[in-house]
Amino acid sequence: MRVMRVRFVVGLALALLAACGSDKTSGVTPPGSTNKTVDIFTVGDTFSPTFATLSVGDTARWNFAGGSDGQGHNVRFTPRVASTPADVNVLKTGTASRVFTTKGTYNYVCDVHPGMNAQIVVQ
Repeated sequence: MRVMRVRFVVGLALALLAACGSDKTSGVTPPGSTNKTVDIFTVGDTFSPTFATLSVGDTARWNFAGGSDGQGHNVRFTPRVASTPADVNVLKTGTASRVFTTKGTYNYVCDVHPGMNAQIVVQ
């Protein structure tokens, strides 16, 4: 009887944990989805990779670190067109994601560190 009760409690706890979920996006593609998430990192005062290719509906996720001066980084798309995702404000740590819904070339820069730029091509 005690073993059954322990199994029930453990099973219930696992079910509750699974139901809680998370608001963080994992790099795993959900079943049935062909969309992917591409991670871009700030390494020192550069974006890495500096060039990424995505498909329509894919997500770019920037992973921020403080930079060489600890001031953080931002993402500002240039030039802006109607299909351009929203810019990302300065972050010292953490992540920010944007979904790309239209084919095109999206250049972006970090205003905090002149010369820090990269490009995403959506096919």
